[in-house]
Amino acid sequence: MDTYKEFGDRLRSLMGKQSISICQGIVKSVEELTCTVRIDNIDIPDVRLRASMSETDREVVLIPKPGSAVIVGSLSGDLTELALLACDELEGVRISGQIILNGGQNGGLINVKELTNALNRLVNDFNSHTHTGNQGAPTSPPAKQSATFNARDYEDTQITH
Repeated sequence: MDTYKEFGDRLRSLMGKQSISICQGIVKSVEELTCTVRIDNIDIPDVRLRASMSETDREVVLIPKPGSAVIVGSLSGDLTELALLACDELEGVRISGQIILNGGQNGGLINVKELTNALNRLVNDFNSHTHTGNQGAPTSPPAKQSATFNARDYEDTQITH
């Protein structure tokens, strides 16, 4: 038996008289966990960006870019509960919970603000450091002062946490 035919037969037996409906539209706006999609000149609000609307502290939310094409599907079969299935362009991705990239071998992400502050405290200590000379008088600070760090020089703001 053809695999696709077998899958279709099984899906039809599970769904009964309920139909599967998908359609394409354009994102008009994005709200917190939903978006409004224009389909055939009708704005459809409350299209889910997640599988459910339940509260969770672990989620992955694809945030479609307004104006981009999307495919939405009906969870109820009667077009009353639509969910985002695919989109052409993303405005962003919101992820909460543990994230492991490339096996996690490089450790955790750096908190840039705290690192910059710590580095600048070290620079300040270095720049103001003196020693006590042979006669007990302090020596002068270093002849060349070190520059402070600026997060803009090394921070990639395309990924934030």
